[in-house]
Amino acid sequence: MERKHRTVDFKILKESLIGQAREETERFHRYHELYYIAEGRCSVFIGQRTYRLQAGDFALIPAGTLHKTDFTSHGQNTKYVISFSAVTAKKLDAFLETDFSGTGFRAGKIKAPVQRQEAVLLLVNRMLYEFENQPELGRSLCMALLAELLISLQRYRGGKEENDGSEDPAHSRMRDVATYLCEHAGEPITLAETAAHFAVSPSHLSRVFHRETGFGVREYLIQYRIRQACELLLNSDLSVTQIADRCGFSDSNYFGDAFKKATGLSPREYRKLS
Repeated sequence: MERKHRTVDFKILKESLIGQAREETERFHRYHELYYIAEGRCSVFIGQRTYRLQAGDFALIPAGTLHKTDFTSHGQNTKYVISFSAVTAKKLDAFLETDFSGTGFRAGKIKAPVQRQEAVLLLVNRMLYEFENQPELGRSLCMALLAELLISLQRYRGGKEENDGSEDPAHSRMRDVATYLCEHAGEPITLAETAAHFAVSPSHLSRVFHRETGFGVREYLIQYRIRQACELLLNSDLSVTQIADRCGFSDSNYFGDAFKKATGLSPREYRKLS
């Protein structure tokens, strides 16, 4: 089985489709991602919030963050996906004398100024060409172009170009639900209890949460618990059974099955990645 949580040093790809669609991709992974929307519109749920993106917008997805994308345009949708590891980010930080891979690379949306969007598109296409064709020193040029892009994002974010946008009531409400689920992930929380906390019916909560985030309530909770388990497996000496219990799995066998389904690895195999 493919190891979904592989380490990606660097890659870039271009995705195009026509019409509305919901991506069925990895829910979280061990590398940072940048989305650049060249055409169309999409909604990206990152962590606990939904961002609406259109042409000229970037989405920043830190390593280990739950996310899912819905393309919402009926026409052409084109996005570039740039992935790079924490190791690569730290090397770039040392070169740039900044901390973009740490506190600077936080989940969110950044808009490229209209007058810079043509230059941004040229930059990402140059990066794509170098990555796909691998000419002499192509990797080095990819790193240089990525460094230039990160500098640009810092400038756009540092000025007035960042615009996460105002959330409509449904988005805001479901962000509160996602936060509640994360805060109680270590407990035997249920859909009924969550719905009661927000004074809605379980069916209504389930329907709206899935519409706004792309996740079912139970699916989101399990994925969040598994993400927490990944961190503990790599960064603690707790046993697999202790980790399962701490992350809200009352049955260690179920935890093992759910973990392998999500990551392609058993908890013990995943721990060896450290």
